[in-house]
Amino acid sequence: MSLKHKKALYIVSAAAVAVSAVIFALFSDGGVNGANVRFLGSLGIEVQKKPVEVVDIRIPEPFDLVYESYNDLQIEGGFDLRPYAGMSGTRYTYIVTNFPEDVGEEVRANVICVGRKQVGGDVMTVSLGGFMLPLNFMPEYER
Repeated sequence: MSLKHKKALYIVSAAAVAVSAVIFALFSDGGVNGANVRFLGSLGIEVQKKPVEVVDIRIPEPFDLVYESYNDLQIEGGFDLRPYAGMSGTRYTYIVTNFPEDVGEEVRANVICVGRKQVGGDVMTVSLGGFMLPLNFMPEYER
């Protein structure tokens, strides 16, 4: 193998290692996902380890009536999305495994992140007759 080919192989190998490290950091328990699972756990919310949905979002500026109402829920939960108006972020959705009662359907926890920082979220069901709660809905349960 020529020196030129060895250099090319070395560069490709180094790039593969770098990409693998980034993927590991993002999807291992040490990345954003692991931080979200620990964050929810600190609120008494246990979830499956992998999100069922990861969606890029944009927090609107200005807030419309729907987002005003959603932000009221955030404020109730100890968050406020106003400082993040106009910013892009990511919504991670997890299946809740310890909701305190059987509601007849899957309960989900959403975590909104701007960068690597958790800035809001909710606990909800997806049916028309479902519910949406702030992330701090379980204060009476063990944390």
